[in-house]
Amino acid sequence: MSRPMPVTPVEATISAAEAANNDWEVIVIGAGPAGSAAALRLAARGLRVLLIDAAAMPRPKLCGCCLSVAAVKELAALEQIDTRGGVPDERARLPQPLPLERVRLATAAVTAALPLPGGGVISREALDTAAVRAAIVAGAAWLPETRVTAVTENPAAARVTLTARTTISRHAEQVVASAGLVVVAAGLADTVRIGTGQYRGEKRITPGSRLGLGATLPPAAGGPPPGELVMAVSRHGYCGLVRLEDGRVDIAAAVDRSLVTRAGGPAGALAKLLTDAGGYQAAGLFADADEWFAAAVIRGTPPLTRRQPVASAGGRVLRVGDAAGYVEPFTGEGMGWALASARFLDETVGRTVSAAGRIGDSPREAAVSYAQAHRRHFAVNHARCRRVALVVRQPWLVGPALRLARLAPAVAARVVPLVVGAAARGKAHG
Repeated sequence: MSRPMPVTPVEATISAAEAANNDWEVIVIGAGPAGSAAALRLAARGLRVLLIDAAAMPRPKLCGCCLSVAAVKELAALEQIDTRGGVPDERARLPQPLPLERVRLATAAVTAALPLPGGGVISREALDTAAVRAAIVAGAAWLPETRVTAVTENPAAARVTLTARTTISRHAEQVVASAGLVVVAAGLADTVRIGTGQYRGEKRITPGSRLGLGATLPPAAGGPPPGELVMAVSRHGYCGLVRLEDGRVDIAAAVDRSLVTRAGGPAGALAKLLTDAGGYQAAGLFADADEWFAAAVIRGTPPLTRRQPVASAGGRVLRVGDAAGYVEPFTGEGMGWALASARFLDETVGRTVSAAGRIGDSPREAAVSYAQAHRRHFAVNHARCRRVALVVRQPWLVGPALRLARLAPAVAARVVPLVVGAAARGKAHG
């Protein structure tokens, strides 16, 4: 087992006032995997990049913390990017995920353990903090604890204007910074207002979309052993549990909104889901897990499955990661999608801008290329996840499938990569 990297705070490299006085080529809003990867890649091309996040690093984040096979490849490709002109810099090192070797599925007293090689596990505190630090090494400026409230775009102008309110100092100050491009990587809870007549970033929520719930429990709560992902399925949702590099147990669930109401809140919803899926023992938790749930900080998300325009009409506002659209995934492929969308942005817009030496008066053509690359890749992946989500909403189908998997493990082992996307199209490369 690899040893966890120390997670230390990442100090701001610039103030809000200084950011307002700079001429940026790209401003990235949100420092999760998608935003940090985009900032790192674009800064490594020599572009003037400002990376902003509403929180400081490190910070907790609701996430399954699992890396799919594709996500592990994307992360490895990201680490190969030359950020210092061939000169190694320890600050740019990304953490190595713990290997994920198997998945144990549980529903209504039926369980089946299946191989899941090639994936990984890493906490968001470790991954996001290291990615921000690597982006800084590549040349990006870093402005944490700054909430972006609005972006305005003038299709005829060479700059995008955004309004940010910083809380780094005791007294909040409102500033306006400008850039040739704005990349929105604000995640599912995106509240950034896009102030143009043709592009307001409308979210199209899929009817019946489930909510996300998540928490981390201390090692004393029990949980699965390292290298194992537990997926507990009930008719009201499903929940993944995995052990992190520091011994904590990460829990991430997709649940029906009605379950949260009936169970008296998020903690009750998680407990009810696990009980219906076979009990705490099936998830590896100890019998007193109710106490740990009651004491835990449980975070939630808006409805998970939605679509969102990935590029503005003028091509100066682009979205990556969850902010560009999301489909309720069964095995936690979100980080792989985030890293892939940052790569597509770099390969289309970043490469075009780097070759031209400037953003230009009309980045629309590059933005269209990005939107097309994004659509080609994610149409396949999202469609697969929609099919899986439909199946797991029918526990009467899941139970017999698990019994069959126990009788024919070799067949099940060949099916799992198709379900989790290990055999999906779209290779990672640097």
